[in-house]
Amino acid sequence: MQIRPRKRMGFLLIALSPLFLFNPDIAVFDLLPDVIGYMMLSMGLSSLSYLNHHFEESAKRFHRMVAISAARLAFVVVLFGLVNSTDRPTTMLLGNFVFGVLELMTLLPAYSHLFEGLIYAGSRVGVGKSVFRPTAAAKLWSLIIKRKSEFDGNTAVTATESFSFMTAVFAVLKVTLNVLPEFSVLTEHSDKAINLYVYVWMFRVAAVLLGAVIGIVWLLLALRYYVGVLRDREFVDALHAQYMRDVYPNKDLFVARRYKLGSFFLLLGMMLSLDLPMDGVNILPDVLCAFCLAAGVLALRHYAPTWKASVAVLAAYALQSAVEWFWQIRYFKIEEYTAQAALNGAEATNAHIVSIVLSAIGAVLFVLSVLGVLGCLRDVIRLHTGYEVKHVDMQTYGRMNAIHKQLIRGLWPVLIMTVICALGSVAYTVMLPFSGMGGDWYRVLASLWWVIDLFLGVVLVVVFSEKNNDIMEQLSNRYMLSGITYEAQTE
Repeated sequence: MQIRPRKRMGFLLIALSPLFLFNPDIAVFDLLPDVIGYMMLSMGLSSLSYLNHHFEESAKRFHRMVAISAARLAFVVVLFGLVNSTDRPTTMLLGNFVFGVLELMTLLPAYSHLFEGLIYAGSRVGVGKSVFRPTAAAKLWSLIIKRKSEFDGNTAVTATESFSFMTAVFAVLKVTLNVLPEFSVLTEHSDKAINLYVYVWMFRVAAVLLGAVIGIVWLLLALRYYVGVLRDREFVDALHAQYMRDVYPNKDLFVARRYKLGSFFLLLGMMLSLDLPMDGVNILPDVLCAFCLAAGVLALRHYAPTWKASVAVLAAYALQSAVEWFWQIRYFKIEEYTAQAALNGAEATNAHIVSIVLSAIGAVLFVLSVLGVLGCLRDVIRLHTGYEVKHVDMQTYGRMNAIHKQLIRGLWPVLIMTVICALGSVAYTVMLPFSGMGGDWYRVLASLWWVIDLFLGVVLVVVFSEKNNDIMEQLSNRYMLSGITYEAQTE
């Protein structure tokens, strides 16, 4: 199924995205979640990504920013749900620093490709007053950027170039102001007489106030630029015409591109299914796995008729995972039971039995969820792999059928490993009270079972990734063959 572009080619969503990105973070709290802004950018670029490689690369990196921002939200839950209060300041510094580096490594190229894509698109269609208009204080900008404009033949720096520079500065300052106050924790246990961490909230307030001023200035510039592009009907209509002429007729292009998006979320969901227990609580709650798998299935919904049943099972799995994770936090953190308490007290034993029941239900739902995902992949294989010809003889049909059977047969190892991982997860919950006590062989096995469970999960991710790459290769081959056929027909 080809996807018709939005009337404004997604520029409305792109123009609204800064409303969720301009605000500074307060320590680890984000009042306007950045993940919403990055989702709007990803959705806004969904049609533009077909027009040139800059838009495509920008869309890929904003997809990654969605994942990074979602992981940051999960980090906040882990920080205040699992980490001890004494270790929380250091963990907050480490988390902010790591996520800040990841964001800059992904966000700066994402914005750079977005603006380069606008410039490339404007030069190709021959219009774009909003993209190429000279910016204010052109001579000053020429000194800052240190080069003349390469696109309009004069010395004036374009609004796109100046706003691209301002966006890069804003992104760096936002991350820097968020991380700097947390470095004061390094003086808390030092030999120096001054403990700067006692002033950490003063540093945070100063950083937030400065970040708010910078963010508001960037927001006004962003709205001015994006709204100008949105109101440039000649430019937007030219891109729409290019899309309908060059992109829309080729349905295999849509399948290949959309499968890349869907497979990204599916693989991410499989990675988030790994169990990393810390004091009895999984620091990667399976609800994240369910959401990512659901996002992957929804991305493939136009090409997989069984997607509704898969999403329904994933919704049930997400609900069960959230309940189980809350139960783990209550059992080990709020009521402060130890794993071995289930062997001594009736109340702890009953709570552990509930944990086993929840784990067993989660294992069944996880297997059914993966089975639904594999059903969607089977639909994609049957409907969109192989090659398309006008007259299919028996020999050609036999070759395509062989390709389909080989790809579908490759899904069985994924299902088998899923069942093994599900059983391993239940076994971990059952043996948890016997762990950490040494002595008998089964106690040693219980202590090391989380490593075995993690290893099985890694094998599942590797097997799924391999089979996913096989499907993607066949989709890419079909798209290239259809492209060759189309070019041959038009010559």
